[in-house]
Amino acid sequence: MDNKQRNPAYEIIILGLGNPLMSDDGIGVFVADELKKMEWPPQLLIIEVGTSVFYYLQEISQARHVIAIDAFQAGGNPGCVYRLDIEDVVDCPEQDAHGISLPGIVKLARSTTGFPEAITIYGVEPEKLDFGEGLTFTAKSAVPKLISLLKDDIQKLISYNQG
Repeated sequence: MDNKQRNPAYEIIILGLGNPLMSDDGIGVFVADELKKMEWPPQLLIIEVGTSVFYYLQEISQARHVIAIDAFQAGGNPGCVYRLDIEDVVDCPEQDAHGISLPGIVKLARSTTGFPEAITIYGVEPEKLDFGEGLTFTAKSAVPKLISLLKDDIQKLISYNQG
């Protein structure tokens, strides 16, 4: 029996990843919270995932496109914004310090429903990953640029999926 869905419940899900108790590691949760304050089309869902991506397997497996936001150490200057596709991190382990990783969840979701079709990851180079609530000034300074990039991507995805 084929359990693949024909139509997803959501066109786009945005996942805010990270630990807000570890300074800049909380950037994904912070940005998701900021995005929730804005007007979005009904086919878009924003979730503050934190460090528990496994708990959102059902939602992820019902989305055409997933956009994840997280702190991402790639050796750039703090505050640098990266845009990656899931294929860019395919070699990452399926398990991480918090349990199953985003690539692991995507693999599991696709095996059950065929979704998500595409994953985009936005990362911000952290300045500080120590205990402490709140983002550094550098990480907060990257938020407007990140939100602008997200808005552009979301608009393109919605236009593409409607056309």
